[in-house]
Amino acid sequence: MEYPNSGALFPNKNKKSEAHPNVRGNVKIERSLLKELMSESDNELIEIEISGWTKTFKDGKFLSLKVSKPFKPGAPKKQQNDDDEEIPF
Repeated sequence: MEYPNSGALFPNKNKKSEAHPNVRGNVKIERSLLKELMSESDNELIEIEISGWTKTFKDGKFLSLKVSKPFKPGAPKKQQNDDDEEIPF
């Protein structure tokens, strides 16, 4: 099952040298989140917050990822709805 604004990093089984990454993976980001982030920034670089949880699978461990708008201290909290009650992984 795929969850919006999430992804995973797995050990890189094709690593042949120190120049190759230790882990690889993908994230899927909703278009609406990308549009919101872009509309709120005048910078060329857009900041995205990434959270990760270490999980176990048959071949070892991986990082389960979630992306969101960056946390800004003092910013009003988002109203929680039923979809926010469970961690999607």
